[in-house]
Amino acid sequence: MGRKRFLQIMKCHVSDSGIYTCDAGDATTSCTVEVYERELLILQALEDLDIQEDQNAVFVCEISVEDVPGEWYKNGEKIQPTSTIKIRQEGTKHFLLMCNVRAEDSGEIKFVGRNVECAAYLEVEELPVSIVKPLQDKTALEKSRVLLDCTVSNPRCSIRWYKGINVILPSERFEICSEGCYRKLIIEQVALDDEGTYSVQVGEYTCSAKLTVEAESLLMVRELKDVDVMAPDEACFECEVSVPVLKSPVWSLNGEPLQSSSQVRLEKMGTVHRLTLRQTSTDMNGVVEFTSGKAKSRAQLRVLSDA
Repeated sequence: MGRKRFLQIMKCHVSDSGIYTCDAGDATTSCTVEVYERELLILQALEDLDIQEDQNAVFVCEISVEDVPGEWYKNGEKIQPTSTIKIRQEGTKHFLLMCNVRAEDSGEIKFVGRNVECAAYLEVEELPVSIVKPLQDKTALEKSRVLLDCTVSNPRCSIRWYKGINVILPSERFEICSEGCYRKLIIEQVALDDEGTYSVQVGEYTCSAKLTVEAESLLMVRELKDVDVMAPDEACFECEVSVPVLKSPVWSLNGEPLQSSSQVRLEKMGTVHRLTLRQTSTDMNGVVEFTSGKAKSRAQLRVLSDA
């Protein structure tokens, strides 16, 4: 270009301000360059959002100058990108995307770019809570594993389990599980006294079901044996069943139930049951019967006399 020399600064910044010198051997010349920031304006402000849980929230702010870095804040705290929060910039536009929002995401959302800022409010409504699939009545065999389950409308809702009016808490035999919208109560080694009405409370909604526990099949392992005794000696009868029972068995003599007293001793040792009759007499001759559920055993009592 002949005797002309040029210096061209592309997309100058404030940091490019200063004194520039052209040195051409014996001749030099200088000039001062002052770069001013362009006035930054908000062209498109943030807008308030009112959405339900599990929806995506998108905020857009447009400023007047390209390539100006921006920051996003929620309730005064800087927002960092995560797997559910995306931040991007396209020229003068700045975007904030919040995926699958929850009620706790509600608050003030603010964009700050250099010396300008704008804010909007995010309101996240909780999903309506209801019971989609209620509990069902169950019948279980004693000592088995029981599952009571239901389905709710919101995977994040909390529920309470009850037996009658009593709250059920997790324990060695009671396990409470949540899998998404699926809720279940597991009872291990169910017992006869676990029978009753179970219910679930979810917000304002409840549902109930009846659990029926059938006694484990009871068998006689060792039958009663006939006893001959000389009055007034004791007479002892003993038998054994297949499993321990909670409910006391019924002993009878000639059809009359026997109760524990000074003359009658009733004992239970695991699966073994024993009846002891003290001070026997000849008028006690007859049939001794043991009954526990469907298990029964009979034997003959013969009381002899010296006379």
